[in-house]
Amino acid sequence: MIARRISRVALYAFLFFLVALLVGPFLWLTLASFKDGSQILSADSPILPVDENGDFQIKLDNYVVAFDYLQLNTLFLNTFIVATVATAFNLFFNSLAGYAFARIAFRGRETIFRLVLASLMVPGTVMLVPNMIIINQLGLFDSLGALIVPFVMSVYNIFLMRQTFLGFPRELEEAAIIDGASAFRVFWTIAMPLARPMLVVLGITTFMWNYNNFLWPLVVIQSPENGTLSLGLGSLVSASATNAELYPVMLAASVVISVPLIIIFLVFQKHIVKGIAAGALKG
Repeated sequence: MIARRISRVALYAFLFFLVALLVGPFLWLTLASFKDGSQILSADSPILPVDENGDFQIKLDNYVVAFDYLQLNTLFLNTFIVATVATAFNLFFNSLAGYAFARIAFRGRETIFRLVLASLMVPGTVMLVPNMIIINQLGLFDSLGALIVPFVMSVYNIFLMRQTFLGFPRELEEAAIIDGASAFRVFWTIAMPLARPMLVVLGITTFMWNYNNFLWPLVVIQSPENGTLSLGLGSLVSASATNAELYPVMLAASVVISVPLIIIFLVFQKHIVKGIAAGALKG
């Protein structure tokens, strides 16, 4: 009994250490975003934001400057449009491809699927120049469309959706086909609802990836009005490296940009756990 209690206390202590390790940097970031630049860069700076008399004080000036400096309203709108549209198309097309590889028998299916998986071995940076040339020829360079079109498909998501569909019983689909349902109707009305837990997980991860994507927007976006949050924050990080007054503004912008993802995780936390558990059981 005593050994069990000791092991449980040790487990909780280890978990608390992991939580502190993961949450600690963001907590420091949030507290530092309310300080002056001199307080942040000072060696004996207190953890909490304080005024000249040492009293606790929260300053919102950094957040006001961050919104004005980066035009965060425009960047938020662009980023949410890109992330939402790209995620919607990604889920639809990848689910369609995954269902075809899992349920529809056609000549060369396994060979084509292996070739699709082989493309995972190609580093993403290798495709930057070819994708940029294609986007330029499509007339989408320096537009929000350039941030959406290359990411409407994902080989990794195709693989996960195929594995998900393979785990479903065929009896439901066969019954629907006997009743005269087409292959697409079976996919849309039977397979997709059953795959909802995995769709939620892939939707959140795909949205977060597009939300945080920095390298591709850096290549194809030139106009500030078409910028994204990652580009705006990157420019602010570069500016704060030579201007110490912008350092707390950069921290404030980092907090603001992180908040939507934290809210999304908290709202869909149960669905994420359920989807991951369902995928693990089927695997």
